Amino acid sequence: MTSRQILIFDIWGDYAHFKKIYATTSAVSYAIPPKTSLYGYLGAVLGLSKIDSAYLKTFANKQCLLGISVRNPIVMKRLGVNLRSTLKRVDDSAKPSLVEYVYKPRYRLFVWHQDETVRQELKKAIESHTCVYTPSLGLAGLPSNFEWIGEVTVKAHRSADLVAIHSVIPRKYLLGLEETALLEGSNELIEQSLFAIEMNTDREVTERDDILLDRKGRPIRAQVTEYYPVKEANVILF
Repeated sequence: MTSRQILIFDIWGDYAHFKKIYATTSAVSYAIPPKTSLYGYLGAVLGLSKIDSAYLKTFANKQCLLGISVRNPIVMKRLGVNLRSTLKRVDDSAKPSLVEYVYKPRYRLFVWHQDETVRQELKKAIESHTCVYTPSLGLAGLPSNFEWIGEVTVKAHRSADLVAIHSVIPRKYLLGLEETALLEGSNELIEQSLFAIEMNTDREVTERDDILLDRKGRPIRAQVTEYYPVKEANVILF
């Protein structure tokens, strides 16, 4: 199988908000960043233009594969936020609205890009802790920090056995779960529905899937279609 050069780094912040598409009156958040949101994050680090969503040309059509693992336990908080309908100073329409946030999130990203130039530019930026625009966790007012972990060469593995998976698992890759771990409460599983996977340059989501993860970031023993051994972890790239 073809080998892939994977960049590994952590991102984190005080709060994150990744609005669910089916949220109406209340702004509820996904527990992890959608893949399409991470395209914007990487675009900010690299300084790619947002005009006419030009940055998406760098990531569209599966040019980029990502793995995501949870490094801090998922804690959701709802805070009152004053929202205004205009930018004027005097506005009687301001009222507190409950917004759901991920509190103290930290995620580990595993990034592959088919363009060697893009991959090397991203590696240089993350290693040197520099960025062109400030990356954020879902909203512009939620800035994010990042830290370089390393780079590895990996190949996809396939197995009919249960394997400890250390990243989130898209449903399309999931064949089965270990029942014992579920019955004993070894995992606290969360499912994220209608998770955005791919988006075209018109900002239309072209692929969605349900995502399975452990609330505390513990490995999930599962049978999957394929995975990548990365150092001491097994990761799904999607």
